[in-house]
Amino acid sequence: MKKVRLLLCLAGLFYLALGYGQNEKFKALFVYNFTNYVEWPGGTSGNFIITVVGYSPIVSELEAISKLKKVGNATIEVKVVNSASEIGSTNIVYVPAAKKKSVPEIADAMAGKPTLVITDMAQGKFGINFVEVNSKQSFQISKSNIEEHRLKVNSSLLELGTVVN
Repeated sequence: MKKVRLLLCLAGLFYLALGYGQNEKFKALFVYNFTNYVEWPGGTSGNFIITVVGYSPIVSELEAISKLKKVGNATIEVKVVNSASEIGSTNIVYVPAAKKKSVPEIADAMAGKPTLVITDMAQGKFGINFVEVNSKQSFQISKSNIEEHRLKVNSSLLELGTVVN
């Protein structure tokens, strides 16, 4: 009986892990596809840098995409940093939910920079925030927050997400 319970628990964990990994793949694809709807000042030349603050399983998914895709003619480079002070110059910053306490510092560090900030939490403080709607991955988007970072957002992207201000 104990072995059966243990097997059921392990099967449940395996199922959850599969779902979690799949969700990270979707988020990574969303992040990459956002690059088709956002315009950076001066375009995208050299390396297109996506910075992840702290550890997140999305890193490996973004790295897999970076080996196959480009943003325009730019090679995608994925960086991982531990704090806002390490971010530096980047095109996209991804903030996982585990770094929620760092949001004020990240907001200060990115203020006025041409950087699309994407979070894994419904906050409205940044350009794009991942949310789940009816058990499906979706996102909130703030046109005003994106434009504060001197980026231009295509109206088509606004139609795909939930617009917040």
